[in-house]
Amino acid sequence: MRRSTGLLALGALLLVLVGSIGTYIAFRADETFGVIVDEREMRRNAADLLSALQDTEIGQRGFLVTQDQAFLGPYEDARNRVPRLADTLVPHMPEHGEADGPELRQLVDRRLELAEITLADVAEGGIDRLSLIGLEGEGRATMDRIREILTGVLDRSDARNVEAIARQERLNRLLQIASVIGGLATLVVIGGAFREMSRQLRALGAAEEEMRRLNTGLEERVQQRTVDLMRANQEVQRFAYIVTHDLRAPLVNIMGFTSELETALKPLQAYVLADGAPISESDIRDARLAAAEDLPEALGFIRSSTRKMDGLINAILKISRDGRRELKPGPIDLKALAELTAATVQHQISDLEGSVEIDVTAPEIIGDRLSLEQALGNLVDNAVKYAHPDRPLRLRIHARREDARMVRIDVSDNGRGISGDDHERVFELFRRAGAQDRPGEGIGLAHVRTLMRNLGGEITLQSVAGQGSTFTLHVPADLRPVLNEVKL
Repeated sequence: MRRSTGLLALGALLLVLVGSIGTYIAFRADETFGVIVDEREMRRNAADLLSALQDTEIGQRGFLVTQDQAFLGPYEDARNRVPRLADTLVPHMPEHGEADGPELRQLVDRRLELAEITLADVAEGGIDRLSLIGLEGEGRATMDRIREILTGVLDRSDARNVEAIARQERLNRLLQIASVIGGLATLVVIGGAFREMSRQLRALGAAEEEMRRLNTGLEERVQQRTVDLMRANQEVQRFAYIVTHDLRAPLVNIMGFTSELETALKPLQAYVLADGAPISESDIRDARLAAAEDLPEALGFIRSSTRKMDGLINAILKISRDGRRELKPGPIDLKALAELTAATVQHQISDLEGSVEIDVTAPEIIGDRLSLEQALGNLVDNAVKYAHPDRPLRLRIHARREDARMVRIDVSDNGRGISGDDHERVFELFRRAGAQDRPGEGIGLAHVRTLMRNLGGEITLQSVAGQGSTFTLHVPADLRPVLNEVKL
């Protein structure tokens, strides 16, 4: 008995250790995410300030060269934005290790002052060319220093972001290693405890048959828990990979198209900063192309990547919230539930000239209604969304008793079907299969799997590409014993 207690204590210690490592890595992940968000804000403010200053410079030079009042509108707009942007950026620079904030503020104020003096004197006709050249020279030197400081801020911010991402990747690898080691160690401890229990049971003699029956039940539970643990470890590893890969991709796109913006600015700078020198037709075309196509395209891709990252984060938060929601067991009439679910898409089925067949022989179950409604609704929606274009939709919902403990709900259709290679892939977060001609983020089936496993059930798939699919929900007939077992 003391040996069993020691093995169990060792197992508990290992689980606590693995859990502590996971908690530590989760806290570090939150810190890393905060660093990335702060650095993105810092970078955006620096880039906005540099862009506004360049806009003032473009407006000023345009007016000086052409005497066209039209250049003063963009100049004033940019001129009014610069102090606000500087007030936003400079106070936060020391928090990011940037020591040039006071100098940058002075340079920005001086650059605006020089621009105002130059424009005012030119407008009044009271400045000679020599003075103008002097002011322009100081303005150019000031702007070069501002550009040097802000470019350094951008480069160092990018470097800190790259370092934060790399640090998180190292932590993710540590989590994977800890999960594997913890799983193996747990298996070893459970195996040792099981052997010790078997030895003690054999020594009891008269209670051998009863203890054998209990041992069989214990073995099944241990095996099921072991399978669940291994499956959870695999899902943690897949989830860590998906998060680091899919969230990193938009960041890489943003950084890449930021470089495109810098490249597109070069022909514009060559055009604007010519200082009266002859400009070739080729330079003019390049500048116009950059303003009309390259810059809008790069900005569009950056916005698209930002929206994608926001969608991915919201999807992760949704699944996380559903996973933490308290389950509420209650009576559920599966026939009524199936009819209600089918009714919500009846108009779409009618548009497809389709039909719905509902066949429920299973008795009333005790389960969490919201989870089952969401799971069944998602499967029915998918059947309608991916109906075969060349034939009317035939949708069938069949619920029956699977065994004494479980009920199965089959949702069958004659739609597009799913290739055998993608049967597991479709249940992964952000992963889709087949033609991507329907809106979606690859969340639905991953969400259904999460809901089913929270209920102590599972979802399985049988499908042939081009013929149709059958998704099966394996649901406990009574959720209460499952919840009691989880509490233990």
